[in-house]
Amino acid sequence: MFSGLSVSIFYVVESNRYAEQLYEDLLYYYNKNVRPVKNASESIKVKFGASLIRIIDVDEVNQVLTTNLWLEMQWFDYKLSWDPARWGGIRKLHIPSDQIWIPDILLYNNADGEPHITILSDALVYHNGLIVWKPPSIYKSFCPINIEYFPYDSQSCTLKFGGWSYNGFLLDVRQLPSAGSPIINREDESGKEYQYLEKGMDLSGFYQ
Repeated sequence: MFSGLSVSIFYVVESNRYAEQLYEDLLYYYNKNVRPVKNASESIKVKFGASLIRIIDVDEVNQVLTTNLWLEMQWFDYKLSWDPARWGGIRKLHIPSDQIWIPDILLYNNADGEPHITILSDALVYHNGLIVWKPPSIYKSFCPINIEYFPYDSQSCTLKFGGWSYNGFLLDVRQLPSAGSPIINREDESGKEYQYLEKGMDLSGFYQ
């Protein structure tokens, strides 16, 4: 029993040691302000998706929709890749998102002056360079609301996300498919019930 316990402790200590060394090795010369591409003219593909956690508020007077969203972004960073065989079999690593390059995707039609992601959660980094980042965030967006036929009205609100610092040639945003029912019921914090339909992303807008 004690032998098995000591082996388990040794394994955990070894894994932590490899993880600490790998973390330091990956970030020692890393510059988070530079796009992770080998050629400056090369575009970086970012898969982007958003899931609605809840509707916080619908302000009919000011035409503002407040939502709690769970975003997801995926991209490859060749500078954050390694051989698991050389690092104790470690295949993935959690790294704070403020330590690495992340796409500056923000909400264009924001209504409160804070279009950026407000919570910088950890990114999951895989050994092949795949980065998966799922930050939650609260957004206020402009939405034209017509309550002429209330309570039998149907509203269409669009949240427009896109890159800010880079044009479409350097930051190639693609849709990340989302699973689930096409029509979903939600309640806001005041108890009002809503049905919403996830229509996916319109990628027709391209900015140079």
